[in-house]
Amino acid sequence: MRQKRSKSYRKQMATYNMAFGFRQPYQILVDGDIIYDATKYKMNLEKSLESVVQGRIKPMITQCCIKSLYDRGEEAKEAIALAKTFERRRCNHLETPLSQADCLNSVAIVKGTNKHRYVVATQDPRVRGQFRSIPATPMIYINRSVIIMEPMSPATEAAKRRLEVEKLSAGLNNPRSRG
Repeated sequence: MRQKRSKSYRKQMATYNMAFGFRQPYQILVDGDIIYDATKYKMNLEKSLESVVQGRIKPMITQCCIKSLYDRGEEAKEAIALAKTFERRRCNHLETPLSQADCLNSVAIVKGTNKHRYVVATQDPRVRGQFRSIPATPMIYINRSVIIMEPMSPATEAAKRRLEVEKLSAGLNNPRSRG
């Protein structure tokens, strides 16, 4: 990984740690498309994800995403084997599987927030667009055999500023902190 990119990812993850309470091992919610692309490019997905977030990870996949890999048929055999090594995140859509996008939204977004502090790794630009509006959601994707972490979304930046202002004003208004 390039040094400049590595440094910006380190700063970004430090911000997520300090402002939003992310901690290691980072829970990375992976979709079937990114697993398929990683096997297509012959990448070690777990090692690459660890180098991007620069810490220990716990990769997770939903049942609907595994189902979508099975739907690809014989060409996704290697991707299915890799997906089976990841922790399963129950989505309760087993009887009627949803699309990967809908499933990731239902699992990761709780009342408009990223309550469980997932890092979302997806190839679908539509899904990444939906998650940009959710504060404190780091997103990862593969671009030509290179794993990229998206810069902080405007919603995340606004939430970070709001939290900083709340902490600052709480410190000023606290009677114990006055001399």
